[in-house]
Amino acid sequence: MDPEGLWRTLVDTARGMGIIDISAAPADGWDTDPLVSSRIGKGHRPKDIMPDARSVVVIGVPVQRSILDTAPSIYYNHLYSVVNDLLDQASERIALELNALGHRAIYVPRDGYHGIAGLREMPESFFSHRHAAYLAGMGTFGWNNMLLTERYGPRIRFASVITSAELPCGRAMDEGLCIGCGACARQCPSSSVAGTGYPEGITDKRGCVEYTAPLAQVGRSPCGRCIAVCPVGDDKGPGPTEKAVETIRMYGRPPKV
Repeated sequence: MDPEGLWRTLVDTARGMGIIDISAAPADGWDTDPLVSSRIGKGHRPKDIMPDARSVVVIGVPVQRSILDTAPSIYYNHLYSVVNDLLDQASERIALELNALGHRAIYVPRDGYHGIAGLREMPESFFSHRHAAYLAGMGTFGWNNMLLTERYGPRIRFASVITSAELPCGRAMDEGLCIGCGACARQCPSSSVAGTGYPEGITDKRGCVEYTAPLAQVGRSPCGRCIAVCPVGDDKGPGPTEKAVETIRMYGRPPKV
C-alpha cells in the first residue's frame, strides 16, 4: 500500500473511534528541528524507542470547554480520565492496524509517568506528545508550555504512535498562535507559568506538581486553570453560571472537621 493509501486507512481507523484531529510527524524531526532538538534529549526521541522509526502518528482529543471552566473539580477530573482513556485506546488501535498491514508500530502511553509520585521524582514523561504534535503541524507553543491549536487553543490532549511506515507528514507551523496576553501566567494559582514565551520561558513543573498533589487527594486534579483562561481557539462560548461552578466545585472538597 502506498503512503497516501495507508494514511487514508489510518484516518478512517481514527474516525471510527471518534478521533477527528490526526496528523503525522517525520521521526527525524527530533534531530533536525532546532526547537525540538534543544528541548528533547536523547533517550526521549522516537528512534530511541524504535530505531527503525520513520513516522509518528499524532492524534488529538479536545477537552470540552464548559467542563474545563469548572476546574479544578471532580467534573473536570472525570473528563480528563475519559479523554486519556480514549487517546490510549485509539492510539493502540492505530498501532494494531499498522502492524496488521505489515509495519512495525507501537503506541506511547498518554501519560508516561506514575502519577504525582512519579512526577515528584522526575517532572516529565519519557515521551512528549506536545512536541510530536508541534512537528506534525498541529499547533505552536504558548507561555504555559502547552501546544496551542487554531480550533481549541491549548484545550486538546495528544497521543502518539511510532511506526516504521513511511507516511505523508505535516510540518511545523511558521507563525505562532500565542498572542502573549499573559492570562495563563496571571491566573496560575502556584505562579508556575513563566512570564515569557516558550522555549525561553519554562513552566515550573515542580511548583505545578506540588499545587496539584492535594487536589489529587480529593479527586479534583489537574488544576487546568492555565488552559481554561487562554483566549486562543474557536471553542469559545458561554460557560456554566457562577452558581453552577460553585456547586460543582463543592464536590471533592475535604469535609469540614
